[in-house]
Amino acid sequence: MTGIQRAFVSSDTPNDDFQSLFATHPSPMWVYDPDTLRFLIVNNAAIDLYGYSREAYAGMTVLDIRPAHERQRMITAVHQRTDMERAERWTHLKADGSMVEVLTYGRGVRFNGRDAILAIVQDRTEVNAAHREVSDTRSLLDSIVDNLPVGVFVKDMEADGLYIIFNEACGEIIGRNPADVVGRSDHIFFGDAQSAAFREQDMRAFAAPAAIGFEETMHRADGVPRVLRTVKRALPSPDGSPPRYLLGISQDVTEERSVETRLAYMAMHDALTGLPNRAFFAEHIKREAVLATAETPVALLYLDVDHFKHINDSKGHAAGDALLCQVAGRLTQLADGNDLVARLGGDEFALLMRFREPGCIERFAESLLTSLSSPFDLDGVSEHVTCSIGIALAPDHAEDNDVLMRHADLALYAAKESGRSTYRFYEPSMRLEAERRHMLTVELREALQKNQFELYYQPIVQLENDSLGGFEALIRWNHPERGLIPPMDFIPVAEETGLIVPIGEWVLREACRTAAAWPKDLKIAVNLSVSQFRHNSLLASVVSALDESGLCPQRLEIEITESVFLADVGQSLPLLKALKELGIRIAIDDFGTGYSSFSYLRAFAFDKIKLDRSFVAGIDTDPGNLAIVRAVVGIGSGFNATTLAEGIETEEQLQALRREGFDEVQGYLLGRPMPLSQAQALIAAGASRPAAGRR
Repeated sequence: MTGIQRAFVSSDTPNDDFQSLFATHPSPMWVYDPDTLRFLIVNNAAIDLYGYSREAYAGMTVLDIRPAHERQRMITAVHQRTDMERAERWTHLKADGSMVEVLTYGRGVRFNGRDAILAIVQDRTEVNAAHREVSDTRSLLDSIVDNLPVGVFVKDMEADGLYIIFNEACGEIIGRNPADVVGRSDHIFFGDAQSAAFREQDMRAFAAPAAIGFEETMHRADGVPRVLRTVKRALPSPDGSPPRYLLGISQDVTEERSVETRLAYMAMHDALTGLPNRAFFAEHIKREAVLATAETPVALLYLDVDHFKHINDSKGHAAGDALLCQVAGRLTQLADGNDLVARLGGDEFALLMRFREPGCIERFAESLLTSLSSPFDLDGVSEHVTCSIGIALAPDHAEDNDVLMRHADLALYAAKESGRSTYRFYEPSMRLEAERRHMLTVELREALQKNQFELYYQPIVQLENDSLGGFEALIRWNHPERGLIPPMDFIPVAEETGLIVPIGEWVLREACRTAAAWPKDLKIAVNLSVSQFRHNSLLASVVSALDESGLCPQRLEIEITESVFLADVGQSLPLLKALKELGIRIAIDDFGTGYSSFSYLRAFAFDKIKLDRSFVAGIDTDPGNLAIVRAVVGIGSGFNATTLAEGIETEEQLQALRREGFDEVQGYLLGRPMPLSQAQALIAAGASRPAAGRR
């Protein structure tokens, strides 16, 4: 056995102090021959680290513990002694094939009488892994900061606010390359005013115990303004010393603010006309009403387009929208720049204006009426409309905005009741009338629940033989305190509130029930309103009333006015045809008072035409009325419809209508509306009409 072999066989029995220290040193070591590169001796730590046995080392060279790509580098280093007396980084192979990163230090020594190299090894695997982890983490954080969708920057406040971090998003916000910003201060990129504003924000953030938010408009490098929202705070020092760095997180909120502005505008403006809407108007009038004084009064004008629904129904919603836009345009042109013009909804507009001189509100209202009376161009067709205006003044009529609006609404209602196409100023009597209508509405509901309604019956006389042909059912209200109330005093309120539908249904059922007990040659006429025709349950209600009473459908006459057609001819015609198919007779009431009554005769085959009483009143003195009477007789004959004249009050009128060939008549001369008991007595007596009618 040679000396080298003996050294590898047992390093536990060193032959000198060096070998003892070498064998037990915690750092892996070995001695190798620079010529053959063979291991001469290895210590215990090397065996533990690499996993090779002593016997394996005895047959190995230092190239065997290196991967192939580093072997030539090792040979060069040995020959040129470049790794002597200095630390060098290497990658070594373990016995299991895994790699270990090491730092080696080589030194020339004498071993067993020959030149050799001592290699001392430091395992750097964990250290390098830790460094790589730190480096990877730092790279990851840098990548995160650079790729955040919000701007992130850090300033060194001890170096005049130099940017030490400025991510990509920040660069996009201000329109500059982040690399050009780092190491520079705000005044390099922004104007003096903006730089001073940023500096003031930085100082506030440094003094605050928590983050502070700011929002301002700044200009990019290309001059485009952007809205910037930034949160800043001082970064605490790890050692508790005063902070040095300022962290900022910025976001470009230009589009967000633009959308918010647009949404705010949409929330406060009418989408169709672009005028301020009801919400905007309510806020504005709340401020203006409290500022109104005797010296600086305010006028509130409510304006409605008269019969706007007719335009929508006849021309379509597009035409209606066009009309509203043109109305808005005319209002805006007439109003002063300091006045508010708003669309409250539908065809309702409002103007809030300050007095400029006495009488100016009246003149302005007149100019509105004149302007809106000019024709409107609706898709090439000229249309004429009118408007109604209600006016309330502050502080004369009200000091509170809610009351002022209520009073203007009451004045508008009064203008409509006055025939429309006019204006009315608020008067205290209007409020009293509104209160009366409200109380009447409450009492009407009670009347319906407590069966306070009663039907009166007006005779209808057939002129052919002066016989009783039937009755027209007319409602009366037996008020517990005010006595018998005629329909003209409560029907309009019932129409407004929708109570006409249940009241009308009661009339229909009661009339059918009563008439079912009469002789079968007598008919019963019942008036139906526009509101009832708009209600989907009308047909079912009529059928139900007939079924419950057992009345023959041919004995029921339903009277309607032309307003039924004006409301919605598309709905009215099919319903009328369905009623007629049941056998019910349909009469057109107040014939001749509408501008297009003849067109309805072409649209529907009426069973009866009732001439309005206004044409009967002057039949014996006015040739024009007589001509109309004769025309109606001809129309009735041509359409095979029964003709009836109402409002007969004199014998002369009766005889004139008899001569002209009218079929039926009714009026005070022939019999006033009477309670059921009198109607039954008349039927029982077999009377055709009062004596005045037989003379």
